[in-house]
Amino acid sequence: MIVLVLGGARSGKSKYAIKYAENLPNFSNFYYIATAQALDEEMKERIERHKKERGDKWKLIEEPLHLWEVLKNLEENSVALIDCLTLWLTNLMMKEYSIEESFEKFLQELKTFKKKPNLYVICVANEVGLGIVPDSPLGRKFRDYAGLLNQKIAELADEVYFVVAGCPLILKSP
Repeated sequence: MIVLVLGGARSGKSKYAIKYAENLPNFSNFYYIATAQALDEEMKERIERHKKERGDKWKLIEEPLHLWEVLKNLEENSVALIDCLTLWLTNLMMKEYSIEESFEKFLQELKTFKKKPNLYVICVANEVGLGIVPDSPLGRKFRDYAGLLNQKIAELADEVYFVVAGCPLILKSP
């Protein structure tokens, strides 16, 4: 199964995704795949706070760039929560990776999950298309890629949720 959880900044999307995952029956392995990097003190504190909120049930995998490689190595009977794809996109852009090639590798690996009954992947991403048009070319490029990635994953996903003020709205269900 593939689940996409979208929302704005501080909407409660990560909290919802964790709760969703922990309520899945019959799974023994929970992987939190973090794309954030602790590049400054505030981000270090934010990451530590998130770790405490998750608790010990989750095995942490920090991967800012090669998400497809992490997915290839997951054990059966696992839930993988990727938080967040928007930061992943930022990382790719800042390292000047090929966005299209990285998206394709990730999407191809997600497609293999459709064939594996004992694996769940939950993707968390920001919905960035509801605000104003960014005033810089880089900002517009980022917004366009984020929207494109969200669309491609939503197309593959079995379920899609949009979280507003901590409340999930069902956009797609089986």
